[in-house]
Amino acid sequence: MSEEDRERLKAKEQRKNPGGALNNAWAQAHTGAPSSGCLVNIGSIVIIVAIILLVRACSN
Repeated sequence: MSEEDRERLKAKEQRKNPGGALNNAWAQAHTGAPSSGCLVNIGSIVIIVAIILLVRACSN
């Protein structure tokens, strides 16, 4: 199966099940697999910064 076919099937699954996008992102983060979208990378950075800020706010 080609990379294009895999991406097409992932997009189809995400349209059927919006929670699938979160599961897919979680699986990629857990396995260390690189994501193909720039938006996913930006979202990951935002989430990491938010977690760091939350930890710093709670530790004071």
